[in-house]
Amino acid sequence: MINDYDKKYNRVSKLERSKWTSLKRLNGWKHYEVIKVDKKRNNIELFAVCEKEKRVTVKKEELKNKSIWFRGWDSKMNKDKSLSLMGKLVDGTISRGQVVRELRLITRRKAEQRMLDNFNEKEELL
Repeated sequence: MINDYDKKYNRVSKLERSKWTSLKRLNGWKHYEVIKVDKKRNNIELFAVCEKEKRVTVKKEELKNKSIWFRGWDSKMNKDKSLSLMGKLVDGTISRGQVVRELRLITRRKAEQRMLDNFNEKEELL
């Protein structure tokens, strides 16, 4: 069983029989399970869960990349937003100031949408 920290930060510890979701379909499938780990070459062999004959070999570094792979089987993964703001901050792809600006923008949009919804409801009652 993997802990939340490993899942959140895509750590590749305890790889044998671990489950992974590819953000892009490989061989027509997204959900894979590790079958073999080659520690000398840092290669990991995975098979598609629904079709065990479909196999993929990836480098360990590629499996750590959250824009390509996600630990666990997640069918609701949003392809466009593979990383949350917190994930981007932890990875160092954006600064704290950028996160603050983005959060303010999201909050402003939600407030505007609530105001618009309230206005539309009142208009329907009249």
